[in-house]
Amino acid sequence: MSNPTSTVESATALEDDRARLAAVVQSMPAGLVIVDADGRVQMANEEALRILGGDGAIPGEREGYAAGGRRYAHDELPLARTLRTGAAIANERIQLVTPEGKTVVIDVFTSPVQASNGRTIGALALFQDVTAQERRQRAERDFVTNAAHELQSPLAAIVSAIEVLQAGAKDSDQRDVFLGHIERESDRLARLVRALLILARAQTDVEAPRDEVVAVEAILSETASRLPVGPRVQVEVECPPDLALVTNRELLEQTVTNLAENAAKHTDEGRIVLAAAEEDGTVEITVSDTGSGIAAAEQARVFDRFYRGPVGTEAGFGLGLAIVAAATDALAGDVALESSVGRGTVVRLRLPRAASLTGR
Repeated sequence: MSNPTSTVESATALEDDRARLAAVVQSMPAGLVIVDADGRVQMANEEALRILGGDGAIPGEREGYAAGGRRYAHDELPLARTLRTGAAIANERIQLVTPEGKTVVIDVFTSPVQASNGRTIGALALFQDVTAQERRQRAERDFVTNAAHELQSPLAAIVSAIEVLQAGAKDSDQRDVFLGHIERESDRLARLVRALLILARAQTDVEAPRDEVVAVEAILSETASRLPVGPRVQVEVECPPDLALVTNRELLEQTVTNLAENAAKHTDEGRIVLAAAEEDGTVEITVSDTGSGIAAAEQARVFDRFYRGPVGTEAGFGLGLAIVAAATDALAGDVALESSVGRGTVVRLRLPRAASLTGR
């Protein structure tokens, strides 16, 4: 005959063990999901719910992508593969879209849960949120691409001027002209390097851009004065002379330059207008042109890296506007584009912390 006291003590000890195990699982710094043989979620800890949203499941219908960008089929997600094959999967990086539409990147380890007879009765997934890490790594890769793209133009101009001087122009009346080219492009190169380094540090969360009071009209006028346009294009600046921004000068200069150069590239005749105005503490800088314009179907993608639409995109690598978007984000602003094919484009850059050079 069993001892009632011993039975109660055993049950209490078992409940204590379960409580301790539950506490450990819930306090884990990694997400944990356990499913049954049919893929139904039996348990998901708090970290899993935080990372994945919803009920913490990683079902086949959830949108998921492999590291190379390939979308997973219904039965290809790690947990589904483990249920199907009974094999463990170690350290697979995947990108998932949560039910709320948020994209997360996770490193996943899965393992089958087996009964005493060896039959697979479920599976578990252990994963960590590496979204921030992936973002930093992507920013570092993008910096190399951005630098190569942006630096090639002033470098090419400097090399070309030196070649002309070496070919004999150094002894002619044109010498000072080409020396002036080298000086201007060298200065541009130095500003580009500073802007790219500031952008890289901001994107990788190493250091926020350092701010100062910047005269907006001066930035627009300097950009307009060196803008390469054809003889049938007029460049205008419309900006109150006392308008200023508390922002990072190099990033602002690079952003405005990229927008203006993009406008010049697509405008053969008419006007390019660089304008700015203040409203409720925000400065809106607009770059408008009467160029070829952008089709409605393309407008949502123009700020994507490497995207080049079919109209007038023979030159460049599709990075100019992508850099604008990244720099604007680093400056805590936003950028929007309006365009019509054959009529031109307007890009609006809105930045916080307007100021005045007169102190009003």
